[in-house]
Amino acid sequence: MVSRRKFVSLAGTTGAAAVAGCIGGDGDGDDSDSDSGSSDGGDSGSDTGGDDTGGDDSDGSSSGPTYPDTNRWFVTFSGSFTPDQFQYNPLVGWFIPHDQFGLFAPWVKYLNGLDEWVPHLVTDWEHDGNEFVLTVSDQFTWGTSGETVTAEDLKLQLEIQKNANDAAWDFIVDGGVNAASDTELRIEYAEGTRPSFVTYSVLPKVAAYAPSIWSGEEDNESPAEVEVNTPDPSGPIALTEATSNYNRTRPRDGLDDYEDHFLADHYNWNGYKMEYRSSNNAAHQSMIANEVDGIHSMFVKPGTLENFPDTWSQFQIPGNFGMAIWPWHGDGPFSERNVRQAFYYSLDRGSIIQNVGETTKVSHHPAPTGLTWASVDSYLGDKEPEGFNVYDLDLDQAESLLSEAGYSFGDIDATIAFPSGWSDWAVAAQSAIDQLNNAGWNASSDARSGGPGGYINQLGEEFPLGVDQHTPGGQPRQNLPYFGFRYILRNVLRDPEGHFAGYTKDEVELPEVGTVNIDDTLDALSTATDEAEQEELIRQLALVVNKDVPVFYMMEKYEQSFINTRKFSIPESSKHFNAFWPLWWLPKLDEKLEDATEEDTPGLLKAKPE
Repeated sequence: MVSRRKFVSLAGTTGAAAVAGCIGGDGDGDDSDSDSGSSDGGDSGSDTGGDDTGGDDSDGSSSGPTYPDTNRWFVTFSGSFTPDQFQYNPLVGWFIPHDQFGLFAPWVKYLNGLDEWVPHLVTDWEHDGNEFVLTVSDQFTWGTSGETVTAEDLKLQLEIQKNANDAAWDFIVDGGVNAASDTELRIEYAEGTRPSFVTYSVLPKVAAYAPSIWSGEEDNESPAEVEVNTPDPSGPIALTEATSNYNRTRPRDGLDDYEDHFLADHYNWNGYKMEYRSSNNAAHQSMIANEVDGIHSMFVKPGTLENFPDTWSQFQIPGNFGMAIWPWHGDGPFSERNVRQAFYYSLDRGSIIQNVGETTKVSHHPAPTGLTWASVDSYLGDKEPEGFNVYDLDLDQAESLLSEAGYSFGDIDATIAFPSGWSDWAVAAQSAIDQLNNAGWNASSDARSGGPGGYINQLGEEFPLGVDQHTPGGQPRQNLPYFGFRYILRNVLRDPEGHFAGYTKDEVELPEVGTVNIDDTLDALSTATDEAEQEELIRQLALVVNKDVPVFYMMEKYEQSFINTRKFSIPESSKHFNAFWPLWWLPKLDEKLEDATEEDTPGLLKAKPE
């Protein structure tokens, strides 16, 4: 049975960090608009360690390593698509497996909840006037050539991402990215831009655009169409075997087809084996049976968690995103505001979270604003700000709104498409369908075998409502209001040509503030430095999300990440448990486990001796 002490202690570590790391303080949500130095919050940029890891010193008395090389694979799995569908162009947004987090070096790693940056490929950064100046390590190499990853390579990456509407290009000026040397990248941004916007847009990137694959694609207006079946890694592991059932990645140390990497000796096991599980339930059974060694993200209900062996360690990481139901705005009943508000008032979203598992979720956002749960107090003063609608279950209000729009409950097709294999989203979607039918709506389910990336672009053609995220996961910038609003109101993630849900309004009329021009208000927010002006612009856009209802918030989540310590060792605690994701990030660190000797190589994930 599960060791409750272990799960509570690890959840408590990350949970406490989430509280301590809430955004706020100066009204801007950033540490400072000067935003210089080698860290944007937390410790100095040169510090990748901390006393919380249990120490990395050795007395040198051991005659050999605690963690010698072992003939073992770290077995993990994908649950969204099969190995024969894997491909490694990040711009596709789908079909890229999570071994990408080992294959590609992050520029800088962000620790969620702590609001701390840990240097990696980029070792230092500062704002110099209207330029963001990055220092690039000279130790990272591309796998196929062994050539050093340079500032010119990162410039190529940014130029490619420009044609994919990357958020950083909201601020970077045309021609503003220049490699001053192999190790210095200078990024010029528009005058008046808040430096923190640039920091949070640029630093989380990963070096996934090798010149061997991407050179010459700078002017490709559709870079998402480039097929990358075999990645050229900048990180310490490389893809060495790809089958229809699994992929294998090995450390870049003595491989035939790849040059060595300076971090490869941190891995004292063979590498990672990426398998496939068709659903969360199938994954849970494999975890209970100790068939796998970890997973980057997996929803597990508290009741199921109790059946896990006590060797499993869970890391609850603030996700800053979660499930939403998106309506089609192009035409039909859901193009009308009253119908969308009536839909909200027909749901008891609090009870939906209870059905899913309260301890795995942050909140259902009673008064949705477009802000993350961690940041809403700082910017709007309250979780339920004055003047905002609180969408509790109120069928009388829902019926009245529908009547004003010329409808009754049973008139409207409320078919909801959702990913059947994502058990938390599937449970929430079915709970919503049941509540809608109890209220009198004509609701039905359209269960899809894949994730949202495989079906959501059919919204409005095959179904009027579809389940997808309300904000993108894994993005540190989501705690800054501008980026949450940009995603909801001007979404290009699923369709680079325009908003996948058909929300194309230029202006929105609101009794509280009058006419809100969405693009003008977003532009003004990106450059506003006066605190009072920022607050008003944020309030206006938050009211658009709340009153015009471009999306229905269902819940914001904690990410649940897992490592099985039956065959692998990790620290008792570490701030690095807050990174996306521990099983890929811990081996790369320069720290050692507390029982490691001088003969052991660094890394906070090690295979135990056989």
